[in-house]
Amino acid sequence: MNPNMLSLSEAVEAIGARKVTSVELVQACLDRIDERDSGVKAWTQIDRKAVLEEARSRDDEAPVGPLHGVPVGIKDIIDTVHLPTEYGSQIYRGYRPGREAACVSLVRRAGAVILGKTVTTEFAMFRPGPTANPHALDRTPGGSSSGSAAAVADFQVPAAFGTQTAGSIIRPAAFCGVVGYKPSFGTLSLDGVKPLAQTLDTLGFITRTVRDQFVMRSALLGAERNPALFAQTKPRLGFFQTPFWSATAPETRQLLEQTARQLSESGFGVEEVTCPASFGNLNEMHANLMAFETARNYVSEYEEPNRSLLDERSRQAIETGWTVSADDYQTMRVELGQARLQFAELARDFDAIMVPATVGEAPPIESTGDPVFNRMWSLLGVPAVTLPAGRGPNGLPLGVQFVGRYDTDLRLLQVCEDVERWLAGGKG
Repeated sequence: MNPNMLSLSEAVEAIGARKVTSVELVQACLDRIDERDSGVKAWTQIDRKAVLEEARSRDDEAPVGPLHGVPVGIKDIIDTVHLPTEYGSQIYRGYRPGREAACVSLVRRAGAVILGKTVTTEFAMFRPGPTANPHALDRTPGGSSSGSAAAVADFQVPAAFGTQTAGSIIRPAAFCGVVGYKPSFGTLSLDGVKPLAQTLDTLGFITRTVRDQFVMRSALLGAERNPALFAQTKPRLGFFQTPFWSATAPETRQLLEQTARQLSESGFGVEEVTCPASFGNLNEMHANLMAFETARNYVSEYEEPNRSLLDERSRQAIETGWTVSADDYQTMRVELGQARLQFAELARDFDAIMVPATVGEAPPIESTGDPVFNRMWSLLGVPAVTLPAGRGPNGLPLGVQFVGRYDTDLRLLQVCEDVERWLAGGKG
């Protein structure tokens, strides 16, 4: 097996056992990028000489952390000093911040090699970047963590950072057939990450396996890479169609219903969850709250001469935010607090709740897809994971999303690893 085909956790083990060097792994990733990225276009910046020098230095030193010698991709709304940070925008072409983001420093401290910057939509908003879905180059990889998801899915890097304000980790991961994890709101530092909407912005990871997510959590939080399992042998799962079930494509409905049925037949406790009527308003609340905060975070970018460099969709998003009043914003914040309490009660008896990740397969590349099944979970601030679980009518990946109560991330990830194992056994 070529080293770039290793998952993050496999790469960590291989380097630790001296079965592969950091230089060999990094070179294999660079070779894959040279082979594939003219079509996939997942990267904005890579300094090959510097990356290989960093890999050699990792090989010459004793292991310093859980990511020792392993390359990681950095979404280009995350500040780096050694590479430009352009936020997907012409306004910041060639911009070099004075300091790097906390998350970049933390993965360096854990021994990682920073492979490069991955493509983002403009300011993590709505304008599609150049990246294509590696499974079909005429289809979107999703947004806004498009480059990160495509690079991981195409074996160009074993792990990459994503961020989510609406659906920017879960949707790209589902479209590209990899594992996306959006932690509980506030779990990971956003220092050095360009803000979009401070009530919603969340840093997370895109990898190929759930086990890889534990490794990334270990690097950033000092958490256990192999945490002790919870006592029960089979998780208690809720199946929640959400108020937006009618938006699902037939392949998504079939996948979710079949997965719920087969999990139940395999011994998982699966119970349908009734949708509270008030949850039908959560996506609209998310959109208005996000617009309000985005407008106020992007005053400088909206002023001339920057405004003329903004994509039309970014300008419209900012302008929409100015139509939301401060009174409405405050009302939404009060209602949000109530909705979070209501969801905590609804999910109290479950280890995880299964919901759609996307409408269906990745749409044509002109769109980044609809975040209809992601907005409410970003609004509620709860942890979310998507697992690749099947293929649609065009042979493109489909994902299943699992969410949990706030700050139950560890249990959610363990449940997802259990489901992932079940899927790999040919049950899905």
